[in-house]
Amino acid sequence: MMNNQAFSFFSYRDPNNTKTLSVFDNAAEWAIKGQFTDQQITEAKIVIIGKLDAPIAPGRRGISEFLGGANLEQRQAYRNGIFEATKEDLQRVAALYLAPDQLHGNVVVGPETETERFRRLGYLIDSFGQ
Repeated sequence: MMNNQAFSFFSYRDPNNTKTLSVFDNAAEWAIKGQFTDQQITEAKIVIIGKLDAPIAPGRRGISEFLGGANLEQRQAYRNGIFEATKEDLQRVAALYLAPDQLHGNVVVGPETETERFRRLGYLIDSFGQ
């Protein structure tokens, strides 16, 4: 929950992977520009808190705290941070971590026949498992 993590977008069995990569780039720009409403922020907070507060089986409580690295006080502080986040906070964080000039990468797993198309689009290609 509170460890350093990567921010990721995912797509699965995507027949339009180059378009999807463009959509992902546009999503970062959308967040940086703050093109979302207060209603959307409220709904997102509800979803996030709902996932954080989902019931945990008694046998999993201790292991969750051990593996997650957060005790109840830390979890509450995290929860409070979500409640208190403003549109400006979200824009600032998006600009800090999602801006195009930030170190990032794209991984597309697919048939080798697509390699040349991605190379023409300017992607560096690494092939694995050969």
